[in-house]
Amino acid sequence: MKRISVLTVSLLAALCTMPGVFAQDIAIPSDDGMFPFVISYAKGSPAVDYSFLLDGPAGKDGFLRIENGHFANDKGRVRLNATNLTAAANFPTHEQAERMASRLARLGINCVRLHYMDWSYGPGGFNLEIEPGIFAEDGSERNFDRERLDRLEYLISQFKQRGIYVDVNLYVARYKYKYKGVNAVTPEIQAKEREYARDLLTHVNPYTGLSLAEDPCMALVELNNEDALFSYYFWNSVHQDGWPTPAQLRQEYSDEQKRAFFHTLESYERSHWDNMYSFIKEELGVKVPVTSTQVDWTMPSCVGGMDYYDHHAYWQHPQTGAQWRTNNIAMVNDPAGGEISHLITRRFDGKPFTVSEYNHPYPSFYGAEGQPMLHAYAAFQGWDGVFAYSYNNRMDEEPEGMEYFFSFAARTDALAHFIACAAMYLRGDVTESARCLTPVVTLKSLEDQWVDKPTAAGDLLSLIKSSTDGHLTEETMLQHKVSIALDGDTEVNKTFPEQNNTPVHTSDTRQIEWNNEDPEKGLFFVRTPNVKLFSGFTEGKTLDLGDGVSLSVGPTKLGWTTISLTSREANGFRKHSKALLAATGYTHNKGARFSIEKDNDGNPTKFISAHGDDWGTGPMVTEGIPASITLPSRARRTKCWALDESGERKAEVPVRKGRRGKAVLEIGPQYKTVWYEIVVR
Repeated sequence: MKRISVLTVSLLAALCTMPGVFAQDIAIPSDDGMFPFVISYAKGSPAVDYSFLLDGPAGKDGFLRIENGHFANDKGRVRLNATNLTAAANFPTHEQAERMASRLARLGINCVRLHYMDWSYGPGGFNLEIEPGIFAEDGSERNFDRERLDRLEYLISQFKQRGIYVDVNLYVARYKYKYKGVNAVTPEIQAKEREYARDLLTHVNPYTGLSLAEDPCMALVELNNEDALFSYYFWNSVHQDGWPTPAQLRQEYSDEQKRAFFHTLESYERSHWDNMYSFIKEELGVKVPVTSTQVDWTMPSCVGGMDYYDHHAYWQHPQTGAQWRTNNIAMVNDPAGGEISHLITRRFDGKPFTVSEYNHPYPSFYGAEGQPMLHAYAAFQGWDGVFAYSYNNRMDEEPEGMEYFFSFAARTDALAHFIACAAMYLRGDVTESARCLTPVVTLKSLEDQWVDKPTAAGDLLSLIKSSTDGHLTEETMLQHKVSIALDGDTEVNKTFPEQNNTPVHTSDTRQIEWNNEDPEKGLFFVRTPNVKLFSGFTEGKTLDLGDGVSLSVGPTKLGWTTISLTSREANGFRKHSKALLAATGYTHNKGARFSIEKDNDGNPTKFISAHGDDWGTGPMVTEGIPASITLPSRARRTKCWALDESGERKAEVPVRKGRRGKAVLEIGPQYKTVWYEIVVR
């Protein structure tokens, strides 16, 4: 780790004693006692294999469709517990495709978004070399490279075989972004988009015997990624002859003229989406749900003709360049609900809602909290798909260390809890709320926000608060299911619960609790019969996880941890059960060196940074979490083993007798693992 000067150490010590200063976010822990641990790519023990949650081959029960506002097939409702492959990661070798598909299935992933592959050379950037995309390197950006197309189609066949659907992105990065925003008003670009869609979706996969358009393993189609005329116009990136600039529109036009021009933009964009939708559905014969772009990038009225709504969110997105920096704070400490309450305000009534990109990007010390919190609330809110962004960004790679901010392939602290996420969301262990609050937001109010603000999305939260007389706030949205009605087209709630001003936000199902009684030591709980989860700051407290399960965490490097306990057969933790316990804390690349940035007065901030050569390499190193877990089972009937990277047993963990003969497990760094198998006989 990077050395800190004596003066800085003294300053840190002083700041850590000041009220209101969050010490865990300032100090960089030492690597003492940390050990390498990379979750295996090879098939291992059944204890860490939750592929039984998948129902292969994907599509065997018919094409995905929409019923009662949700995704469904012939068997019933379908939830997509998903991840992304970005750029060259879509083109692994055949052997790697088999290993990747098997690994994702074991983690309970039932859908993969095929993203960012539509150009000759894929994205470079911080610590990533430029790699080729799907197009041949002939400069045309029209002809597919045969080998990479073969690799993609073999990968899809492996996903399908194991019960993993695919979500196909069309226009993402082609032509190095120079056509972003203008496609809605440029016929020649529209023609190229149709050409690419036809070539990709109608090519017969030799490994399945079907084109994607014909194959029910394709779950969704996205026309464009993070691209819309509205957003690029208001960012002053799109201009047509006779159009005012955004500044002219705001300063020189009357309200009537503003609204008339606004509807001109709306007409162009909606026409483009509608035409592409018709082409995909009618000419190419695609049967599955289609959407245009993410809801924050345009007016909801422009995507209202699509089959479902989609959105992206990142907690503390890093600032990149030769030197990166990230705001190193935990979302559990945000009393306003962080990105969760933001996502809740992007779900509109009557159609499915997906979050196709979500991450707490590395090297946040608290990144393991992200996916468990997302999946718990997604299940409670009744969302239809959640996608961790991104599984990997490289071709021919099975990395042992973090190569990019957004990759999960080697992110031990996050991957260890993917099984709990699958149980909470895909298996449905977290119960969806039975009551839905439906505030009304008018299109006129949204139009006014777009015209008045330079950012694309507008402030939906303020409109929701206004329409509910202040009753529906960030905090209350953590307690109840919410779905926004546009212009009152659906039956809406006329009454809303009184605002809850307490720092403890409990879901109306009583299964999720977000506790900010100590504003610098947030606590997050999931308490269901078959999944117990905790993420937050605690030392010395005994935490009740319900149903006779309790937890006490000892000293950790951050004073913070994420711990999940998942019942394999969904029969609890008392009798004849098997469970996986995962416990993670401070985790990073071997040799990584972080710096603490300072403000203008020389005081440490919560930003950490490093130059590219300080990123470190694999393998990932992590700390072992000291904790005592009490179970409702009898000690004499309970066994526990520390597991290695593939999930095989490597050491037995003693189980002692607690009060009334209950089983007590004492895990710790001596076992050099992040997960444990528990068997109750």
